[in-house]
Amino acid sequence: MKILVLGASARAVAQSVARAGHEAVAMDSYGDCDLKEIARWHRRDKSEPLGEIVKEFDVDGAVFASGVENRPEAIIELEEAGVRVYSSPYASIKRCRSLNELEKFCADCGLSRPKVFLPQAGDDLSGFSGFLIKRFKSGGGIGVRDCDKDTALREGEYLQERIGGTSISVVFLADGKNAALCGASRQLIGNRALGADGFAWCGNIMPFSAEAGKKNALLDEFRRVASAMASYFGLKGAIGADFIYDGVNLWLLEINPRISASFELVELLSGVNIFSLHLSAISGHLPPERENLLDGPFRGKGIIYAPKNLTAPDTGAWYNYSRRDIPQPRASLPAGAPICTSITPSLPSDADVMAYLSGEAVKVWRDCGL
Repeated sequence: MKILVLGASARAVAQSVARAGHEAVAMDSYGDCDLKEIARWHRRDKSEPLGEIVKEFDVDGAVFASGVENRPEAIIELEEAGVRVYSSPYASIKRCRSLNELEKFCADCGLSRPKVFLPQAGDDLSGFSGFLIKRFKSGGGIGVRDCDKDTALREGEYLQERIGGTSISVVFLADGKNAALCGASRQLIGNRALGADGFAWCGNIMPFSAEAGKKNALLDEFRRVASAMASYFGLKGAIGADFIYDGVNLWLLEINPRISASFELVELLSGVNIFSLHLSAISGHLPPERENLLDGPFRGKGIIYAPKNLTAPDTGAWYNYSRRDIPQPRASLPAGAPICTSITPSLPSDADVMAYLSGEAVKVWRDCGL
């Protein structure tokens, strides 16, 4: 099949599509070197009708790497153009991105959920210290910031209680009723060692390094919540969910009804092909759960950001250094923009992975002339 992969960054999913034996056509914001090696590329333009794009490329199906949660109507556009979309149903995606539905789900499931408030733009926010300002339509931590008395709320933003703890991503496959857990990882958020700031997502380390005495209980909770999500929302295929773990409770932040970024680590650790499993789950077939999901070895992916305005060097050899999402040679890399992704080998611990990624960030910056 010829599969269109859509997202802000399509490389990881396009690679999975190609490894499954399909032809990949990618539409994203970057057009990185390693993406163009395995897929025909089209620049992502939200104003361009998807129906016209799929006619140009004559694709058989489409899958989302990111963004469908912010624009689920893209599913309808593609289906009206005669393209099968391999994802959860439109109605399911709308529901799992509704703040009200998330509240109801957490109440039904007995799951913790940060408090959410929806003040109007321009309202006095002096009483909301300890809250975060988030955007309804965003991703990767873009636009998230602390609320203080001098903060002004913009259109399309809301307030969410800030919960202390560790950011976790849980990934699973769903068939609309049941789920098969695939893994859990620690999310890297605003990590200065990778050049990130604020609440910017900058990678994952898998598996999540849980305390020995809590692993079984956490796995049981991950399984319970994943199955509850699949059933409550009617989710299908590969799904990600983000939580804060405070050492006792899981606090649900959001559900991402698509092949989320940490699925790449599932592939690397287990050797499975996520796109193939995604298609099977949509068809109603779930795989058996992999054993020892919270045991090592550990692997990580770290997004390395530009700490100042930089220019990419000759990046022809970067793939050999386990760098991915590789920029074009001489590309401008503005301060705060992602440069590339570093993929680690298998290592004994979370700390070893983080040390490896920190060292790789220094090497990348040095290559870029810093």
